[in-house]
Amino acid sequence: MTKRVVLLEEGTAEMKGLIGNKGAGLAVLLQAGWPVPAGFIVTREGCRAFCTRLGHLSTEGVQEIGSAVRHLEEQTGKFFGDSLAPLLLAVRSSEASSHDMESHALLRVGLNDVTVEGLARQTNDRQYALNCYRILLQDYGQLVHGIPYSLFEEKLGDLSILNESKLEFAIAEYKQLIEDIGLHPFPQDVQLQLKEAMCAVSNIQRAPRLNSQQELLLQSTPFSGDHQGNAVLIQVMVNGEQGERSGIGTLYSHHPATGERGMTGEYIASVVSQSQDEELGQLRREEPELYGLLLDACSYLENCMGEVQKIQFIIDSGELYLLHVSPACLSAKAALRSTIDFVHEGVITKADALLRIEPWHVTEMLKGFSSCTPELELLLEWADEIKELMILSNVNHPQDAITARALGSEGIGLCRTEHMLLSPARLPFVQKMILADNESERRRGLERLLPMQQSDFEQIFEAMDGYPVTIRLLDSPLHELLPDLGVLEKRREWLQAEERQEVDHQNELEELERVIRRVSELHEHNPTLGQQTCRLSTVFPEIVDMQLEAIFRAAVKGVRQGWWVRPEIMIPQIGHVHELQAMRDLVDHVADQVLGEEKRHCLYRVGAMIEAPRAALTATHIARQADFFSFGTEELTEMTFGYSREQAEMRFFQLDKDSRTVTNNPFHVLDVEGVGQLVEMAVVQGRIRKPHLKTGICGENAVDLESITFCHRIGLDYVSCLPEQIPYARIAAAQAAIKGQRDSANVQNADISTIA
Repeated sequence: MTKRVVLLEEGTAEMKGLIGNKGAGLAVLLQAGWPVPAGFIVTREGCRAFCTRLGHLSTEGVQEIGSAVRHLEEQTGKFFGDSLAPLLLAVRSSEASSHDMESHALLRVGLNDVTVEGLARQTNDRQYALNCYRILLQDYGQLVHGIPYSLFEEKLGDLSILNESKLEFAIAEYKQLIEDIGLHPFPQDVQLQLKEAMCAVSNIQRAPRLNSQQELLLQSTPFSGDHQGNAVLIQVMVNGEQGERSGIGTLYSHHPATGERGMTGEYIASVVSQSQDEELGQLRREEPELYGLLLDACSYLENCMGEVQKIQFIIDSGELYLLHVSPACLSAKAALRSTIDFVHEGVITKADALLRIEPWHVTEMLKGFSSCTPELELLLEWADEIKELMILSNVNHPQDAITARALGSEGIGLCRTEHMLLSPARLPFVQKMILADNESERRRGLERLLPMQQSDFEQIFEAMDGYPVTIRLLDSPLHELLPDLGVLEKRREWLQAEERQEVDHQNELEELERVIRRVSELHEHNPTLGQQTCRLSTVFPEIVDMQLEAIFRAAVKGVRQGWWVRPEIMIPQIGHVHELQAMRDLVDHVADQVLGEEKRHCLYRVGAMIEAPRAALTATHIARQADFFSFGTEELTEMTFGYSREQAEMRFFQLDKDSRTVTNNPFHVLDVEGVGQLVEMAVVQGRIRKPHLKTGICGENAVDLESITFCHRIGLDYVSCLPEQIPYARIAAAQAAIKGQRDSANVQNADISTIA
């Protein structure tokens, strides 16, 4: 049976998933002999079992929690709810969080109108006891009923004057505010206090943040559901706010911003010293033995937990207590640096280190620095040792290739030639060629573009010396290559309105009429599915001829320069094997003409870009003519779902988000269930025809851990992404390989266990 209440002395580091990070950390310290306030954890499952829809603890829950509280009473000699020696409890979330969960804690649970006098006698300071009660009421009202602190502050007035009479008045006002807004009085029954505190802390992610009395009156009870989010840590309250040699502090075992080794943090003494030093320096000077204990605790916890620790501690009359510990929230730089330190110290393995890296770590590091830092470079080296997928880059211009190579790209998976041709400096030549009335005029236009394209490819081959360069032939819808018809017609109207008879004026009008006729002839009613990609070559074969000539001319120059040139010609938007066969014949023809004797030094490939579902469904046939498959998952997503990316981004996904019919935007994260099934099927069928068929994805919606794990699992050779995505893609590929190895090992162990 799963335990629902776990004493700290029963917990272990391995129980982190059951009792939370904080509970597990304290359990490790307690069992190793470190001074930790006694306590217990109500597990997440325990919270679900104990807190019903009506907010009542089950009978079994009352008994288990009551037994744990009695255990604390035996250890402390104090009693929960006792008027003479009251036991007070601190109730916190036991889960690590990026938010400050201490602000969502209830401290000194067990104070009421009677026990507050017992605390006054214990501390010999009634004003202090009353203020503790006031703070409990304020925190209880905010956490349990969502009452803003500002409403309590209105009742209190001037915080600088807190004498006993003012505190007594504030306590009465606070209790009335809780009853008026929460519709229930503050519980004088300490058992009910504990139950309310536990349920509220467990539900903390659902606590409302209201700003006005009106909002509160309109708000229904915030905890009416039956979902509890966090395990709850309940400990004996330790006082660090009163008396000599007392204080509270927070420290980190590594610096949370830089990751530098060594303890850092702050300490606030209850009695302010002349130096008013809130750093740990004051503690080091005044309490060197306790400072040394904290150093040892940091080292011990890091070795046990394998993470940078945040430790909150209290010193009560010279006695040190480690209040609670949790994994520290670190900057990206600190996370990477400390993780590498743990590997070098033998605390964790390289594989464990890589599994800790999140996308934002890499993004933040690249934003903050012009290139990869030494820490990131080292992690990327480790990733390259483990990963099985190649990480290639999508590029639009030669500079992209240079950037990609600097970031560790193992080649170009997609060179978008249309971005080169459609630049402002080149588009006029493209349009002039398309709008020409005959082949000779078109070829004159292409003669201007040929050296430009050749120069592009030369620079890319140089940047990727020794690595494959996949060049996609022009993949632009015809309408994107044409001048805007509306702009042309407006110009014609203006010219016709002019009454000038100059020759130049008439010539321009005649030329404009010709261009408008030509654009109208080429106009498509459904441009998305019209003349583009491999089909565009049937209308304007000269464009493809020019691109192929530019590629192979650049290859010849590269070979003669001593580069290892590895061009891979990709035919886009293949729908039928005959389309690929025709294009392959053309590629081979141009290669023979241009490469000549250098052909033996330029082992080019020809492959298909799988963007249409039919291509995926007929992969066995297409593989006959293909050296590789490259899956354009963005286009494949559009055709599989049946809508364009622009429409989906603007309308569809807002509706889907509301109705919960789609969990992820498939243009951001690969749709493994649908599009992924087509990809996997095409890979399997293609490799039936060609066992060593190279396959990969060049869609930018596949650069997340889930998508890359899928690519790894189905045996793709590469993933191609934007240059700036390369570092994380390399790490994600390693993470996928590590998880795959561990999953296989777990399956094998399970099989062995079953056989045994």
